[in-house]
Amino acid sequence: MKVLGLISGGKDSFYNLMQCVANGHSVIALGNLHPRPQDKKDELDSYMYQTVGHDVIHLYEECLQVPLYRQTIKGTPIEQGSDYVKTEMDETEDLYELLQTVKERHPDLQAVSVGAILSNYQRIRVENVCARLGLVALAYLWQRDQEELLHEMAQAGVNAVLIKIAAMGLKKQHLGQSIGDMFPHLCKMNQEFDLHICGEGGEYETITLDCPLFKKKIIVDESEIVIHSDDAFAQVAYLRFKQLHLEEKSEDDLDPSWMSDMNLDPVWEADSITLPIQDIVAAKLASNSTPETLTSGHYRTVSGGDPEDLYLSKYNAHSSPIVCAIGGTTAYDNLLVHGKKHMSITEETTACLQNVQDKLAKIGLLWTEVVFMQVFVTNMSDFGVVNGAYKTFFGINPPPRACVGANLPAPSRVQVSCVAIRNNIKGAKPRQTLHVQGMSYWAPANIGPYSQATEYAHHAFIAGQIGMVPSTLDLPMPPSLPLETSWSLRNLLQIATNRHCDLVKRTSLCIAYVNNPNHFEAVTSSWSHITNKGKTAPLLAICVPSLPKGAQVEWQVMLHHGNVYAEKKAAAADENDGDDTDDDDIYQLEKRVLHPTTLTICHEPSGPTSVAWKSTTRSWFLAPLLSILSVVDVANESLSSMFSSLALADDKLAPESAPQLVVLKDMMAMMIQAVDRVLDSHKSPKLGPGVEEGWKDVVGMTLYYQEALIGKDVKVLRKTFEDLLEEFLGSASSVAVTFVPVLAIAGNGALALTTHAVGKTPTVPGLLQQ
Repeated sequence: MKVLGLISGGKDSFYNLMQCVANGHSVIALGNLHPRPQDKKDELDSYMYQTVGHDVIHLYEECLQVPLYRQTIKGTPIEQGSDYVKTEMDETEDLYELLQTVKERHPDLQAVSVGAILSNYQRIRVENVCARLGLVALAYLWQRDQEELLHEMAQAGVNAVLIKIAAMGLKKQHLGQSIGDMFPHLCKMNQEFDLHICGEGGEYETITLDCPLFKKKIIVDESEIVIHSDDAFAQVAYLRFKQLHLEEKSEDDLDPSWMSDMNLDPVWEADSITLPIQDIVAAKLASNSTPETLTSGHYRTVSGGDPEDLYLSKYNAHSSPIVCAIGGTTAYDNLLVHGKKHMSITEETTACLQNVQDKLAKIGLLWTEVVFMQVFVTNMSDFGVVNGAYKTFFGINPPPRACVGANLPAPSRVQVSCVAIRNNIKGAKPRQTLHVQGMSYWAPANIGPYSQATEYAHHAFIAGQIGMVPSTLDLPMPPSLPLETSWSLRNLLQIATNRHCDLVKRTSLCIAYVNNPNHFEAVTSSWSHITNKGKTAPLLAICVPSLPKGAQVEWQVMLHHGNVYAEKKAAAADENDGDDTDDDDIYQLEKRVLHPTTLTICHEPSGPTSVAWKSTTRSWFLAPLLSILSVVDVANESLSSMFSSLALADDKLAPESAPQLVVLKDMMAMMIQAVDRVLDSHKSPKLGPGVEEGWKDVVGMTLYYQEALIGKDVKVLRKTFEDLLEEFLGSASSVAVTFVPVLAIAGNGALALTTHAVGKTPTVPGLLQQ
């Protein structure tokens, strides 16, 4: 891509520019924001821009021999929140003016290089401006380990010197010293005073005098030290340059071989965990004997169909004071569009989301309260068009989502379900959303209108992760399940770690989507490796027709954000006359309160089939969050053989009397009974509150069914399930139900049912003494 280098003069902006070039991008211009001349200041009180050393910036145009565009800073930091919306006279709008000017002069401009490492404040505002102008932010330093990064900069030939100091351990004699010379001292100050090694806390600023991109280097002839604050503990001082000149670089210094030494694959902590996954997956694929698997066969119907044949669920929403949900919704849920059989995919997506919006409004919710969405599309080639219509319903922080392919009952081509948590819950911390749009080495930027993660009211949701390489947003080539599985889990870990969510201990439900049922063993073994084979949350592996970008695997997780007991720490200390409660106590409490269970119910051969099956139900409970997964699998015989024999029955029978539907009704009844038993077992746990209201606390249920087993009788299946459910719910409860057709379910499964329930939150510090 053709890139503008947004430069402050500091080490970060130029090293990120080097990363851009090493990644194959072309620098066509530089951009800088500086104080107005009438301000007569060496430095402004800006939250966005480094302005100390601004009198050096004009030299960089000749150093890099590309055009330099400069914009005065007229605004101030007015909008200082964690999110940014266009705000008149905010300093962020000066950046918009600058980039708009450059884009007018260079219509082929595609991206902006930004040297952000840790500052969400800066990243969010640059990404906001880039999004408004159709540009991509390239932030290859984002979230990098600071010690490794600073050492890397110095080794790569970035000659940047300290131009300002403002922290304990830094003195005026350090001004003018290079980052290479200062590296040992900065590491020492990090250990003694927790100083940010790269100066991300404002401890120091730098100015770059030379780097491998420069055709000429800057020589300082004369400078002076200005003392801004002579504090005894943390002196604030900066360097003012009085005379500078440029010097030609030798041919050896201009050798482009520096690019081959650039670190384009930095190592993260997550890599050490996920790297063995490549070998695990490869071994499982090699040993796979390719067992018989059931595919969609002649029952598959993805075109045509009459909207009048679709089943409108009576359990389409759950409303509560805190957590709510909307069940699987299509464009045809609205009777007004039932006569429209030939809507475009744009029209259908818009109508579908309008129906979701109407259901949300009916229970008093807005889109801003939605925390996660599941999107199912019949044809993944419509992905881009669906996104175009989808994004019109959201603002700056759309909710995380998982998007997968599904052979939806015709004529539906898009189905959406969602979870929402009401705003302004008493005692809850503000909702936090991670929405990184810049390309980096950290984790994939969004390829659609969604955020990476949202956490609120003890829930954390992470967007579905496929095996994209973050720095390119491409899948590994040639296609490789070992690499995709490793990358996708690595990306999942990166996002969870950023949000301080423990993926191993806090995941309440994990769903692995694959596009080939022969990949089940590989992905389940990979998850077992990630979780260290411990007592972990339920895992559902299912095969679907397609995934975004042609991916082979996608992971979807819901987590408990883990603060519910830690937040009681201070209260518990007060109750204990000020005695502190350490983290080990909190951890031991959570180990005792965490309540995973497994329930198996077997069906003996009888009736129209001699085949036995069983329902295995696993649950994960850490107050207030309960997840339940129930899977029905057929024992000792393939599903295809079993249901093929049932399908030979007299086709003159009413659909609900057909043998395969009778069997499926028994299976669904068994699953719902198992969920009922699990709910009952969690009403009064030994420690803390549970899911005391039983079915009234159930937020949503999703039934995944093998489409080939159901044939054209989807409407009967859905009605039968909801009739069975009604026996337990009664008239006082509401639950959001979603139905999803799949190609296969791991473990020879015929049906899988996930249940999400929310009980009461622990509020008694005395839990720590129980």
